[in-house]
Amino acid sequence: MATSDYFSNEAYFQSLRTDAQFGTSTLYSLFREDSVKALTSFGVEEEEAAYCFRLAVCDAAHWARAGRQPEVDTPLGQILRERSLAHASLRMPHVAPLQREFQLTDGNDLRQSQQKAAVWSALARLQPECRESLLIMPTLEESYCWEALQSELEAKAINPEVVHLALADLEGFRTWQYTGEHERSWQKPATPVASVEGPNRNIWRWAVMAFIVVILAYAAHQFLTRPKTIAELYASNFDPPRSLMADWEQRHVNDSTETPLTEECRMLLREADALYQSGDYRNALDPLLLIVLDTAATCHADAWFYLGIIQLHMKDPTTAMQCFAKIEDLERFGEDIYWYQVMAYMQLAQNSPHQRERIAQAVALAIPNIQSPKRRTQAETLLKNLSP
Repeated sequence: MATSDYFSNEAYFQSLRTDAQFGTSTLYSLFREDSVKALTSFGVEEEEAAYCFRLAVCDAAHWARAGRQPEVDTPLGQILRERSLAHASLRMPHVAPLQREFQLTDGNDLRQSQQKAAVWSALARLQPECRESLLIMPTLEESYCWEALQSELEAKAINPEVVHLALADLEGFRTWQYTGEHERSWQKPATPVASVEGPNRNIWRWAVMAFIVVILAYAAHQFLTRPKTIAELYASNFDPPRSLMADWEQRHVNDSTETPLTEECRMLLREADALYQSGDYRNALDPLLLIVLDTAATCHADAWFYLGIIQLHMKDPTTAMQCFAKIEDLERFGEDIYWYQVMAYMQLAQNSPHQRERIAQAVALAIPNIQSPKRRTQAETLLKNLSP
């Protein structure tokens, strides 16, 4: 039985979730060599093979964070090897042995993964202040730092939406940096006395295995007892409407004094709702912007409200707060305005953990304005989790 077979896939994914740096180190220690050898046997250059393994590790870390690791009995070492082969097959269509042996099935997902890695590589070459600026405000396109990033990307044909996704994925960027550090250590020339073949190699692997057991036990304890991160609190509390139109109807069903929507407003809101429900948030903005620009003022508050929610979906909390600030008739939206403003603060604070106290203050101010028992309980629980 291989050393790596002593651990379940879930143990590795749990390690990636609780301590991505250590989890990445574990995957490199146990699986990098075999995966690279597998690729070079198909005629892939060693440097390219190492890059493809690096992509596969980042994919595994992404699956761990998203909670959607492959539901198969295949050992993780084999999954990483096959994922590395898949990346190589997409990147190197001219390598005939690789194309004969490996049938590519998930090209779009692999292509997006490779494009995000290209963005992270370009981002790592920027000055630290530009990196920080773009990671905090990933949708700010009219800036020197954005132009610097585009210059680093040069002629790479990367969809702007993928650039935004990469910049919004802070944990993904950190994992990419960890894999880069490990690759640099692997590329260093070995000293003649540092042989790890034979019995010494087995001892080293057993030492790694024992270390993993201790760290996983510690990580599990820390994970169960530690305070929840801002990102975890946001994920458990951000519960946007599934349908804009259904939300509007529920919100206004008991208000007989209100001026009804014009037919034009209703048509544009339905159009935005269809795009919103399909997950096409960027295009769902357009009909709502037409409402605030070209239709009766009675429709504007609803449009600004839904524009703010969509901006939260798109990880742009600053614009979301600007949209909510445009609403003059606050009583019509009541507690929802305060709640989604708190969500916007939480998004902002995901890259600035020291903002935790500020968010707690915002929740405390929002609670007196919340009438719904369910939402009030949710807010009080959130405040308790935010408190030191």
